[in-house]
Amino acid sequence: MGSAHAVVKRAATVAAASPWRPGWSLLGRLGRVALAIGGLALVAYLVTNAGAGRVAAVLLQAGRWLPIIFALEVFQMGTDVLALRSILEGRWRQIPLATWVRSSAISYAMMTLLPAGRAAGEVTRATLFSVHIGTPRAATAGTCLQAAYLSANGMLSLAACLAVASRFGLRAPLAMLLAGNVVFQAIIAGSLLAILRAARIGRWLDRTRRRFVPGAEDSPALETGERRRIPWRAALVCSVGRAAQTLQYGVILYAVGGTLTARNAFITHGIHLVGATLGDMLPNQLGVTDGAYRAFATDLGFAGEPARALSIAFVVRIAQLSLAAICVVVASLTRHGASHGGASPGSLRADARS
Repeated sequence: MGSAHAVVKRAATVAAASPWRPGWSLLGRLGRVALAIGGLALVAYLVTNAGAGRVAAVLLQAGRWLPIIFALEVFQMGTDVLALRSILEGRWRQIPLATWVRSSAISYAMMTLLPAGRAAGEVTRATLFSVHIGTPRAATAGTCLQAAYLSANGMLSLAACLAVASRFGLRAPLAMLLAGNVVFQAIIAGSLLAILRAARIGRWLDRTRRRFVPGAEDSPALETGERRRIPWRAALVCSVGRAAQTLQYGVILYAVGGTLTARNAFITHGIHLVGATLGDMLPNQLGVTDGAYRAFATDLGFAGEPARALSIAFVVRIAQLSLAAICVVVASLTRHGASHGGASPGSLRADARS
């Protein structure tokens, strides 16, 4: 298991390292530690304010729903794999099963445990894939997945915004925040696709790979059409994953004592989407999503019961941290297969010529 921790830590270092000055890396680490401590302090304050005993009682009540909540979390993880397969088209078969499993496990663990973890996780996944399909293609696939994921977040934010507006009006604070999130997600997704069209991502990752893997060979560049392909199918698959997350949050709302309706599920998920965007630089959005649920407790029908609103974030965190722990173990167990399996150099050269 220690080796899996080392992989996650090393990949995070590669993703976050500054190319200009080593001092910035130290400042970045100190800043992340300070943010994490601040997040923990905020969680402690919110729990104390709501009543630690009351929060514990609500969590105990919700415990019997954890298997369903956990299963929906695993389903979302699986949609990322399906989305990547659609992006890679037939070339996904060149990647060994052990690499698929290991890369998915490490990516999820990083997404859950690190600040801005999804971006770092996709860099790691692309690095593992690059051995089998080349760096430019792996980097392009990872970036397309990010764009598809952000597009899905934008679509679900829009649905949540409409749900909130139908009950509280378009000027409600949560509706306005969700509308802003729609615009933000669209801008970032569009920017990623625009960068791909300039082929910069592939060149950057290839330079990074050679920097950390001395002697690594250059990878062939992608054709223009492959770089400029818009991942519509992947966005649709990611939207299915986000829809499953909406259902998951509806189940959690019911588990902590709320009323389960389609609109309430979208509102609950909408609070998560806002909190996840605002707290992206904190591990697991620590403190920010908790604060968001506390701030919008009235919108969930928990005006006089903040402990129930807070418990939504805690139930999600329990499921995610449990799955992340399993992923660390899986990454360790699949290390040998992911390192030695895969296409032969000859097949890789043949693919480069195709």
